[in-house]
Amino acid sequence: MFNRILAVGYIFGLSVSLLAGQDGQVSRSVLQKAADDFQAGKVSESEQALRAALKQAPRDAAALGLLGVVLDAQNRYEEAEGAYKQALAINPRSPALLNNLGNHYMAMDKTEQARAAFLKVVAADPHHANANLQLAELAISAKQGTAALKYLEQLSSEDRTSPEVAIQHARALKLTGQAKAASDLLAGVQKNAGNEPNLAFSIGMVLVEWEKYAEAEQAFSRVLDADPTNFDVLYNLALAAQHAGHLERAVQVYQVALRQRPADADCLFNLATIYVQTGHSDEAVVPLMQAHKAAPERADILLALAQTSQDLYFYADAVTAIDEYLKLKPEDDVARRERGFCLIRSTSLDKGLEDLRWYAEKHPKDARGMYELAIAETVREPEKALETLNRAVSLDPKFSAARYARGVLYYQMGKTDQSIADLEVVLKKTPDDLRSLDALGQDYMRMGKLPEAAETFARALKLDPKDPKVLNNYGRVLFRLNRTAEAEKVMADFRVLGPQETRPRPYGGLFDFLNLSPEQQFAKYLDNIKKTMVTNPDDPALRMQLGKALLHQGKTEEGVTALRSVLKLTLNPDILTACGKALFEFEQYGPAREFLEPVLAANPNNANLRLDLATADFHSGSADEALKVLDTTPVDQRKGDYFLLLAEILDAMRKPEEAAAAFNRGFDAAPTRPDLYLEAALFLFKHNQNQRALHILEQATRTIPDSPVLQLMLAMTYGMVQQYEDGVKVLTKIEARWPEWSLPYEIQGISLETRTRSQQAVELLQTAVSLGARDANVYYYLASAISHARPDDVDAAKQAINKALQLNPQDPYIQSLAGRIAYRQKAYPEALEHLNAALRLWPEMIEAHETLAGVYRATGEREKSAEALKEIVRIKQENPTADQSPPFPARDLLFTVQSPTP
Repeated sequence: MFNRILAVGYIFGLSVSLLAGQDGQVSRSVLQKAADDFQAGKVSESEQALRAALKQAPRDAAALGLLGVVLDAQNRYEEAEGAYKQALAINPRSPALLNNLGNHYMAMDKTEQARAAFLKVVAADPHHANANLQLAELAISAKQGTAALKYLEQLSSEDRTSPEVAIQHARALKLTGQAKAASDLLAGVQKNAGNEPNLAFSIGMVLVEWEKYAEAEQAFSRVLDADPTNFDVLYNLALAAQHAGHLERAVQVYQVALRQRPADADCLFNLATIYVQTGHSDEAVVPLMQAHKAAPERADILLALAQTSQDLYFYADAVTAIDEYLKLKPEDDVARRERGFCLIRSTSLDKGLEDLRWYAEKHPKDARGMYELAIAETVREPEKALETLNRAVSLDPKFSAARYARGVLYYQMGKTDQSIADLEVVLKKTPDDLRSLDALGQDYMRMGKLPEAAETFARALKLDPKDPKVLNNYGRVLFRLNRTAEAEKVMADFRVLGPQETRPRPYGGLFDFLNLSPEQQFAKYLDNIKKTMVTNPDDPALRMQLGKALLHQGKTEEGVTALRSVLKLTLNPDILTACGKALFEFEQYGPAREFLEPVLAANPNNANLRLDLATADFHSGSADEALKVLDTTPVDQRKGDYFLLLAEILDAMRKPEEAAAAFNRGFDAAPTRPDLYLEAALFLFKHNQNQRALHILEQATRTIPDSPVLQLMLAMTYGMVQQYEDGVKVLTKIEARWPEWSLPYEIQGISLETRTRSQQAVELLQTAVSLGARDANVYYYLASAISHARPDDVDAAKQAINKALQLNPQDPYIQSLAGRIAYRQKAYPEALEHLNAALRLWPEMIEAHETLAGVYRATGEREKSAEALKEIVRIKQENPTADQSPPFPARDLLFTVQSPTP
């Protein structure tokens, strides 16, 4: 549901002066101090003070009432109610106490008790602001607009001018049929609200209530600009976008919200709903599983999980979900029927029949129940199944699924005329039903109506040119018609597909699989591929999956071998292209050429394939070979991507003027491929044109906003040109969208450390390490940041610099920092070892000489200390402007950055 935040202010209306100062009562100063502590967030201190005071004056109504408010703030509602009742027993007509009691009941969602309390308040004080507002809200919730207007009119003239009251007034007007007045009033509030996020949120909630979802989405977007991490705003924005039909936006916002609350059941459920709605049921299963784990008592989630599992042929998992659902909703007969239908498709025929027969006996007029029972009966009792299907069709003559099933059953029983009659009825209603066309074609073949069969199979093939069953049947009928050339082509297409199932096999186990760790899931996935290959060793799709999995596992040689075996099994261009792309992604350009060349030869008009092949040639062969491939590009296909690649090739051939001209043409033509934008930026960095690289990356991220590598390159480039704040903004967006990618945290942490913001740098660099960053840079800068932010934590700095040393002992900065840390630990021999190593790598490193002088001084070797200081003076005199600070490693990282691993 939408309403996660009350738009109405929560006003306690305390009156701590009641009876204060009288004998046997708590002093006014004590009450005021407790109230001040509570308002300052010191809830525990306030409670302790009140309880101590009440021991001395247990019948102080004001203290008891304030204690009730303090307990409410801690969600200790039962104790709070006791405090209110004690206070009201002493002072039963106090508007302040009654008002707080009403607020208490509102917090507990006890609306009738709240209404009664607030009515007593307004009886005593007709203009009481909070009581009238709360009564108006209760009336609006009950769709009683006239009553709401009455309470709002009882407010003082000053209170009525507030925007919060105007919003409630608009809602009440809408309920009384004054839609235009309501809209005009709300528009006026919106116009005067400015950038006030709370008002924008309340306006958004009203627009949702009025089902103006697109306008609500705009209102929530304004709130999000002011408070981009507010979960409730994100949730309501996503839900408004979902109802407005802006599903892509809704998905993006739900995903951002889930990074803050990964176990929010509503977010997960709504996200899954969109996936199903947009035809991506496979993506819905995981969020539904997570939603069920977060809210196991929600029957709607279990029902959706069962349906989605069924859609994906995970019948055993659907049964598991329905079993759980039936524990919550045992009276749902339809759910039991669907459990039976799933059971028969998960090889539990007898159990499924038990459920389906029970349902059919209880609901003899339900056509769906008869149809599902008949499907189960076809396995062992086809004659009985036919009778049951007859009953289903008689109950609902338009039930296409039952007619199709009966048509297939008639075919199996040799009753071809009856089969054709049923299938023609189905196709009249749904002419693009692939399975019915295939079955009808087989009927025509049996009757010897070969031209009709061929025409029917041709219609089916247009719907799915790669359906193996249709291809096989069509090829057979073409041979019988002596259309040999066509038949051979069709059968060749059939053979290219390779061995595979012609229909989904019922299976399960997804629930167990999703409960494994990612590492266990990957191992199980790999094991399943290998096991399946034992029975299907010549399936090229399985070989491709194995090769890709091995590449992701870092087993490059084995992965390449597995993918190369695909070439011997199939010429399917889709499979070969997928293999080539996988090799391309892991920079195996030579093997990638072996796949891309034959596919391009078969499809010479594919511009992207030609660019891929030219790139592979460029990286694995020579620029000349790459240029030959690129030159075969037709003139009308020479777009921005073509010219960017051409520029890089010409630059490698040492033709700078031609390269520059090609680059300019490519940039002007707005390329669309992220990999070529990347190459173009690297081309500019190589020629020290950092500002121009920044310009092209800004364009690239506008054109291709979903590329993490381009976004990161942009952030790093901002750092290189010292536009640090712009870089931080981009990095923050990346971290929100790809939260498990270590590199953005590393880059931002290094940038902060180089700008002496060490404490923030420590947090970001530690995050990068926890997410898997393992290069020497991250540990060097982490050690440096710890040394500056927490100089007493020498052990942590030592641990980080030791990691950096293991990864790159040939870096003078790492050796020097290791020496400085050892010096601070008074580990002088170790410090000398690292500092001398740094100076062997870079004899004029001032930082190392300075630390070395300190070490010699600490060990009493004053002459050596003086020599080190003299060396520093000499270096500075010979090169006074030299910058010896560690270089920001952006350029090196730019040339090695890769996308976050899926």
